[in-house]
Amino acid sequence: MIASLTGLLLWGTTGATLAAAGWKKNRLLIAAGALLILGSPWLLGLLSMPSLATLGLACGVLFKQKLRPVLAGWLLISGIALYSSALGFWAFDVYALGYAPQVLLIWCAISLALAWQQGHKALAVAWLLALALFPLGVLESANLWDALLDPMAMITGAVALLLRLKSRPD
Repeated sequence: MIASLTGLLLWGTTGATLAAAGWKKNRLLIAAGALLILGSPWLLGLLSMPSLATLGLACGVLFKQKLRPVLAGWLLISGIALYSSALGFWAFDVYALGYAPQVLLIWCAISLALAWQQGHKALAVAWLLALALFPLGVLESANLWDALLDPMAMITGAVALLLRLKSRPD
């Protein structure tokens, strides 16, 4: 029950953050935010609870923190490694490491340092919040990966990289 309410709160907050970020200039962000707010119960049923990284990325939009290529690439590579192993594309299950979170502390240290160094403080704070809330058991999953990374964060990294490549002069 608490996890479901937390999930609805995270989806709603992510949507509200995107809507607030685009309030005066970007109608696409307002529309995306409104869809996330209105569709949060549906999204919770379809996608489960978003990771705190997704909320951190949304807050980064609000605070005008750009997702730089190195950090976007880190999100994309981390997501590819996590989800390809979870789908059985290789023998080692990276997702299973989330049940023994001590092993993930190396990934967390690299991620936090990278987010902070790249100027995306909202994502760094979101990852710190995930690390703080996980042992309290208030998050939906018993796997730390579910609080740290989700497909939306990985896709955000991919889109940021594609937009960067598109904007580069030849």
